[in-house]
Amino acid sequence: MNNTLWLRWRQPLIIFILVLLTLSMMQNFIKYALFEHELSHRVNLPLDVNDANAILISTAINNLLPELSMTCSDDDIDALRLANDTSTNIQFLQLVTTDKGCSIYGNVAPVGDDSHARHKITVGNLTISPYTKNRVKVIYHLNNGSYVLAISEPFSQFLYRNQTNKHNIAVYLIYKDQHIHLQSKKSLSETYQVFQKSLTQNFILQVYATKKGIDDLTKPDIAFINLFLVLILFIFSFLLGLKNTHQKTVKSMIEIGIRKKEFIPYYQPIINSLSGEIIGCETLLRWHKSNGDIIPPNAFIDIAEKNKQIYEITDLLIDQVTADISSLKGLDDQFYASINVLPRQLENQTFATKLLQKLSEHEMPNHRLAIEVTESTPFTDLKSAKSVMQRLIDNDISIKLDDAGTGFGGFSYLQQLPFNTLKIDKMFIDTIGTCDVKANILNAIITFGKKAKLTMIAEGVETLDQVEYLREQGVYLIQGFVYAKPMPFDELKTFINACKSNDDNCLACRLD
Repeated sequence: MNNTLWLRWRQPLIIFILVLLTLSMMQNFIKYALFEHELSHRVNLPLDVNDANAILISTAINNLLPELSMTCSDDDIDALRLANDTSTNIQFLQLVTTDKGCSIYGNVAPVGDDSHARHKITVGNLTISPYTKNRVKVIYHLNNGSYVLAISEPFSQFLYRNQTNKHNIAVYLIYKDQHIHLQSKKSLSETYQVFQKSLTQNFILQVYATKKGIDDLTKPDIAFINLFLVLILFIFSFLLGLKNTHQKTVKSMIEIGIRKKEFIPYYQPIINSLSGEIIGCETLLRWHKSNGDIIPPNAFIDIAEKNKQIYEITDLLIDQVTADISSLKGLDDQFYASINVLPRQLENQTFATKLLQKLSEHEMPNHRLAIEVTESTPFTDLKSAKSVMQRLIDNDISIKLDDAGTGFGGFSYLQQLPFNTLKIDKMFIDTIGTCDVKANILNAIITFGKKAKLTMIAEGVETLDQVEYLREQGVYLIQGFVYAKPMPFDELKTFINACKSNDDNCLACRLD
């Protein structure tokens, strides 16, 4: 089938494209989620979570104080240097006493006090204020007027790995009603996304980032995430395509065919070999695709039955057959068209109701339609089936057992259900004139049919020798290529007219 490949991969491709579009539309959300996740895990700010009134730098200072003599001696300078080297958050330390100062650079104290700065946070004996290059200055005041001063590492180092313009990020530290900006300030002309985290009970960190800032900071991560998600999506779509078996693909094609009404009846005439008359025809389903391809039943019937699509197909078929046959003029009164149905359909009164309603809509005499039941699947409710079948028979619709002897029920159905016609399968007809053991079965079927007073129709008859043998056995109704192949409705009309023109000599009117 030309569309098999497309239908197999259509669903995975649509899913791939839709998810890809969704992923594209969610880029801003993903970027902010990455940005927030990064900050949540990287907020290693110099705050002491064990003390709501202290910062982490103060912890280092508290550990440092017992080591200091507060005289700026060489030992004090060494202690400052050791504390500076062992802290991941401190970039600079200095000690200022009442009469001198020292730092990690020796007997110098280059950083001013700034105790009276406007922008600062005061917590007990701590003063926290912003410092150059995104750093924070912390002053630990001692009772005698001395103090230890610490400068933190840049906040950008704590918060994010990648770089962006400083105006794209604004960082604020808030303590109760006090706040300082640690990096830049928000611009009124920019739109920001805000990230906020409580660092302690009273300390809050607020980070504002513009769209450009978030783009810059998440660029490497978003590229990796997108590549990973697209790879996962591709693998999922590929595996889904592999999982779409031929059966699922054909199922999808059948659904399309039902919507487009591509399932049409072909008609194979049934001939009386004694009189040469055409007494009826069997309706055979064909899938006539819109591109001109004709699909034979064995390519889709089993799948349609398993997926219960056969019910919709049968409804389409009944509608078309009743319309076709009711349009024929001048037919012999005995003429009928038979339709194949499943045993399950004959167990449902709704099927009988819809069938009778359809005949009424097309003003077609009920006896013009016959039902053939295949043995390919078993009856599950013989009582219901008998009731439905009897209702159809009471309304002049004959019931025929198709492919007798090849399926589940065998001849037991003929004893339990009201069949009036037996169709002999081609498998047995092919044994005529051979030594095949099934030739004995053919004779047994014919003998049974005669004793049961059933009408018998031989299917799949291909040679005049077979016709002659069957005639000798008392089987006169013949269906097969010897008289006619299955044909569309227009050809059936031509065949019927040709037979009438040749005085019902159907051999003379064959359409080869």
